[in-house]
Parts: sequence; structure tokens; C-alpha cells
Amino acid sequence: MQKKTMGQIISDVFDIPLEGIANVPNAQIIGNTIMNIEGCIGIKKYECEEIVLKTKGYVLSVLGQSLSMLAFSQGRVSIRGIIKSYSIERSER
Repeated sequence: MQKKTMGQIISDVFDIPLEGIANVPNAQIIGNTIMNIEGCIGIKKYECEEIVLKTKGYVLSVLGQSLSMLAFSQGRVSIRGIIKSYSIERSER
């Protein structure tokens, strides 16, 4: 299974070059049980079924079951659990 970063996913969806996406958080998803995120600057919500993270210019929401954060250090977050979906939206400034 090929691992894609959040920037690669956005680049594919909107058909724009990866280099043109600035300040997009980098996320790596391994199966449906682990998600690693780089560029996190804060936690907006932390529950076992939803984790919402702040990144520079974006809000990343992860929905699932038995979600927990394995690590949060130097802007890097690891989430474990059954990941059902995730979304990224521009944050309001």
C-alpha cells in the first residue's frame, strides 16, 4: 500500500503541483489504524471518537473509534485507533 502525504492527496484531488501547496500539514496514514501528522500547533478537540488538530492555516479532523494520541512532540502527532475518516479545512484567521 502506497503511503501518501496530505499534500499529495490535495495535489491529486485538485490537480495542482505539490510544490504549489504551501503550509499544508503533512500526514501519513498507515492502514486504517495509525495516522502521523507533522505541522501540528495545537489540539482543538480530543475524544475517543474525534480528534481535531490545529495546523498553520488548517484544521485537521480525524473521526473513528478508540482514538488516542500516541505522541505529541515538536509539532508531530501520532494517532492510533480505528480511523474511519478525516478532513482538512482552512482555518479562520
